[in-house]
Amino acid sequence: MSTEAADAQAPSLAVETSTSSSHFLSADDNAQNGNLEKIRDILFGAQVRDHDRRFSALEQNLVKEAAALRAELTKRFDALEAFMQQEVAVLSGRLQHEQEVRGEALQHLVKDLTSLGTVVERKATDLAQQTTHSERTLRQEILDHITALKETIRSTQDQFSDSLNRSVADLRHTKTDRTALAELLAELSQKLQQGSSTS
Repeated sequence: MSTEAADAQAPSLAVETSTSSSHFLSADDNAQNGNLEKIRDILFGAQVRDHDRRFSALEQNLVKEAAALRAELTKRFDALEAFMQQEVAVLSGRLQHEQEVRGEALQHLVKDLTSLGTVVERKATDLAQQTTHSERTLRQEILDHITALKETIRSTQDQFSDSLNRSVADLRHTKTDRTALAELLAELSQKLQQGSSTS
């Protein structure tokens, strides 16, 4: 065997030697670990099992309490939801009733206002007609009074005129009678004077 071949085989032998050593070490370690586990189990096994049992019981209690709490919350949420739905239904019904009542009241108000407007319009028309009729009647009465007053004034004027004419005529007639009487008296006086002269 050459020197190069010997050098090539040297590493492989070293690797096999190390591998064998590691196998021995692993077996020893496993044995030591097993021994440690046994010692740990002897020293702390009862406490660990007790803790495990307590943790298991605690976990079960927590699970039960969580389930009970979940059921209680679900029950309360269901009750709250039912209550809210009931309240919403009551409020909706009340709101709808109030809307209906207000709608009816508004309709009655509109109807009353319409009737009142019709009545006011009719009253205004009647008042305008009465005012027009009253004005027409008053105007006619004034015209009648004016006409009657004119007739009275005209009649009075005619009466005064007739009376004045009669008075003037009477005065003229009286004046004529006085002249004739004077002439007659003068003639008689003259005749008397002539009769006195003759005798």
